[in-house]
Amino acid sequence: MIPALSLRVPAGRPGLLPLCVFLLVAATTFAQSAAAQDNDEIVVYVAKKIVTMDPTNPTATAVAVRGSRIVSVGSLATLEPWLRAHHHRIDEQFSDKVLLPGLIDPHLHPMMGALQFGTVWITPDAWTLHDETVPAVRSPEEYRARLQEEIAASRDDGKPIFITWGWSEPEHGPITRADLDEIEPEKPVMVWQRSVHEAVFNSAALDYMGLTEADAAQHNETAIDWERGHFVEAGFFETAVPKLAPYLLSPEFIDSGFARNVDYLTANGLTTVGDLSTGQVDWDLELGALERNLVQTAAPFRTVLIPAAYVLSLTKGGLDESFDFVDRELSRTDAPPQIVYGKRIKLFADGAMFSLMAQMDPPGYIDGHEGEWITPSDQFEAQARKYWEAGYRIHVHANGDAGIDFTLDVFEKLQRETPRLPNSLVVEHLGFSNDALNRRIARLGATVSANPYYLHALGDTYADVAVGRDRAQRIAPVAQLVDLGVPVALHSDFGMAPANPLFLSWAAITRETRSGATFVPPRGLSRDEALRAVTIDAAYALGLDDEVGSIQAGKRADFAIFEEDPTTVAVERLKDLTAWGVIFEGTIREATREH
Repeated sequence: MIPALSLRVPAGRPGLLPLCVFLLVAATTFAQSAAAQDNDEIVVYVAKKIVTMDPTNPTATAVAVRGSRIVSVGSLATLEPWLRAHHHRIDEQFSDKVLLPGLIDPHLHPMMGALQFGTVWITPDAWTLHDETVPAVRSPEEYRARLQEEIAASRDDGKPIFITWGWSEPEHGPITRADLDEIEPEKPVMVWQRSVHEAVFNSAALDYMGLTEADAAQHNETAIDWERGHFVEAGFFETAVPKLAPYLLSPEFIDSGFARNVDYLTANGLTTVGDLSTGQVDWDLELGALERNLVQTAAPFRTVLIPAAYVLSLTKGGLDESFDFVDRELSRTDAPPQIVYGKRIKLFADGAMFSLMAQMDPPGYIDGHEGEWITPSDQFEAQARKYWEAGYRIHVHANGDAGIDFTLDVFEKLQRETPRLPNSLVVEHLGFSNDALNRRIARLGATVSANPYYLHALGDTYADVAVGRDRAQRIAPVAQLVDLGVPVALHSDFGMAPANPLFLSWAAITRETRSGATFVPPRGLSRDEALRAVTIDAAYALGLDDEVGSIQAGKRADFAIFEEDPTTVAVERLKDLTAWGVIFEGTIREATREH
């Protein structure tokens, strides 16, 4: 209770009346605020162990939450001052479990994941998903047999086009339009390459999309090989994808895939993901799908929108027009908990790792082929300058050592022209790097978001057929970056890798390839470094480390809940751990493992 205040004003001092009124209003406002806070119940979650990723308070056994925010972290004893002062309840349902900060995958594609869940998976890697296990297919004969079997089973499914994802030429052999026409001459067929940056279509699919040889002639033969029905990088994204978007992004196709994708991410403890390439297919259709499937369903994770500058410059009338569009869209202040706006943009340098289209410095690839540049160099620099000068955090897709070299050349020039603080540039993927490039990254103050699964899935094959053992051993060498003081995050780029941060941590710690070989040196990350890379350092890469990534007072109440302790379980078992569920901004969601 605030005592009544007298408004008696000394004679001859009328100027004091406004001050008295101000004090009365301030006291009343304070009282109302305190009362409102007291009416918001504090919930104290007790756990066997709480791993905070906060170096000043590394472990705890209780965390107090009010609404969507953390109030205090420690033990029931250290939380006592809060509990004496506020209405509260103690929740012991997690007393036999371990809480971590909500895990973060700073580079995946919720939209792409939903699309892939709507396709038939025939992949060179086995996948353990939340609701099924997908076996590995690693020979051309087995791939061809599975493809024929799946196409035959789809003929009466009512879908206008059959889509399979996961084809990889090093393991599955080449596929051409003629091959697909022989297997299926009538129903449209799309064979989506493992990287999702390329596809092969049969003749019926080209007709379904309304594409002609004249459309193909607008690109070079690497981007579109019309006779083979092979569409790569710009040829795929600029020519084929817009024709497929109305069907792929329709509720009939994508919404069931979204439901599976949400359950999959929750089962892996994720509460924050970066959508690296928002608008790459169709901005309006994509945002509509995100609204339907994440916002309206109250999905238990937030998605950070990071648009694709190159594609939007093509679809929105050029660089200046697309910049104005992006700046307007990302300045919105009415975001629900599931969507995060803000000044972030993605640029593309060279091609994809899984399709061997990364740009390599000499001596290049063993077979002499060259990679692809996704964005022409002059356009890349113009986009980089536009967004750099406007204060955007710029995420750059760069895989090959030549692609990373080129990216650093551009941003070192921009830093000299317009100096900016560290973490203004995030190098994404870091497929092939070396000592000189890592030192340049450190000098520039850049952050790295790397995919450690590259080494696991590709190290054996690329050592043999692509670049040799010495350079394959330098795939994603993130430990040296950590030693140089570079903040490193780990990402999946799902479905390039499992969207399971603990699997990614295992890959970065062990540097173990598919065959069981270990490509060390360089050393792997320590367990603590790896867990930081999927929590607080991943939050830093997204510019959200003031809000998420650790369990500390004032931050969002995001927790990943595990039956076992990821900090002590044997390293070889780390990749197999999944979450009981999550708490997202104070709301509990148990993982769903069936459909």
